Amino acid sequence: MTDEYQKFQEENRKLNEELRQKNIELRDTMDNFENLVNRRTEALEIRNHVLQISQGILDVLPIVVLGIDPDQMIVHCNEYARNLFPYGGVGPLGNDRREVFPVEVNMLIDRLEHERQPKAKIEIGQQRFRGEVRRLHDTLSQGIVLALIPEP
Repeated sequence: MTDEYQKFQEENRKLNEELRQKNIELRDTMDNFENLVNRRTEALEIRNHVLQISQGILDVLPIVVLGIDPDQMIVHCNEYARNLFPYGGVGPLGNDRREVFPVEVNMLIDRLEHERQPKAKIEIGQQRFRGEVRRLHDTLSQGIVLALIPEP
């Protein structure tokens, strides 16, 4: 019985030591994970701040700027664009460009199929614009940018 008792005690001691080591490893892993989360959170906060500044810059530009995804949905616009296209009273975001833009603008965008950088003179309401379309080539940012530059 004594030998058996000593075996159990020895095994218990080994298991306790193993548990202590695993707890240290777990604590280190949790600390590393927390540091990683903190670094990623900081990076996201910086990116968010940059995006807010970028949107602020776009909003004060004296030209209309719109981003359109490959499915033809308007995914980005500046304040000038929201004012020019107050689609449904809430602006053009999230809507299909073919439903929001007048025919002349859609025809300009459609020319991207055959032209690299189509341009056109366009009148919207009583205002004249020089319209330009560019394709985005970044693998993460696909789609097009439409710029409407007011003309005197």
